[in-house]
Amino acid sequence: MKNRKWMAAVLLVSAVCLCACGKKTETPATVEQPQTTPATANEQETPAQGSSLYEDFQNGTVKVRYQASANYADYLSLEGILNDGEYYSAEEIIEAVRANVDEHIGISDGDIIYSTIDCGSDGNEELLVQFPFGEGFQLYMVIKDIDGDLVVCYDQDAWDRKYVEIGTDGLVQCGGSSGANVHGSDFGYIDADGTYHFYYGVQETITLYGDIYLFDKEDVTTVSAEGLDNDHIGLREYYFEPISEDRTYYYNYFILDDEFNDVTTEADYDDSNELKQRIEGAGFKTYTKSEIDQMLSDRAKEIGYPN
Repeated sequence: MKNRKWMAAVLLVSAVCLCACGKKTETPATVEQPQTTPATANEQETPAQGSSLYEDFQNGTVKVRYQASANYADYLSLEGILNDGEYYSAEEIIEAVRANVDEHIGISDGDIIYSTIDCGSDGNEELLVQFPFGEGFQLYMVIKDIDGDLVVCYDQDAWDRKYVEIGTDGLVQCGGSSGANVHGSDFGYIDADGTYHFYYGVQETITLYGDIYLFDKEDVTTVSAEGLDNDHIGLREYYFEPISEDRTYYYNYFILDDEFNDVTTEADYDDSNELKQRIEGAGFKTYTKSEIDQMLSDRAKEIGYPN
């Protein structure tokens, strides 16, 4: 039975934008994701292109040009706070955010953290800035030297219910959980030109409770999980569109042992499998891990990510 997506709000478990809510949880061994190598402050004997301007920004003698198109933050969104095309120092960015959020969040909590990354792995560094605020809120900003002009090419926020990781090659991961057994991430990629590309998203349910909810853009279909070995079944839904209303979901189920290890075999995707019959009987195709891996590989090539 299909209903409009607004009805999904009353469901026990619903699809969520994982960059907008949820607390980071330990990823079970069943999940295989691209690895983001966290950026750390570093020094090099031979400064990379742009490093002197980055140092000037840290010292407050050079400002950065803000681009509204770079804003992907939620609570600490810079939309309407900073003006598109205007230049700001680090302190001016902090003060602008403080003036537009709750007082307890606007309090600065620690020092600004600077590190360098290499988006697109082209040998030209970008500056990753982490602005700390109160209550565990943080604002991440990637700055690029474009022909001697410092430009914000990406910004994102995090707090205790949303995590963000920006890798040394420009891979971005953000997400959290929407329940004790439901969690996921959205992945993006900042290329060598400083352009952000949405890579893919995945939401994972570890063990099933009650009904299964299958999404297709603005529609949701309910499938009963009654009679299945729910304690040993997991379900992943992959998508390649950043906006939930536009998404097509690709479903992959997997089998767990008592230690939550993935023990899925080819036989589990035989047409006689009861879960496969229920999902596909509702009009949704199921995809094996190898089929999903091929989709992710094709998507990486499409956005230019050298995975």
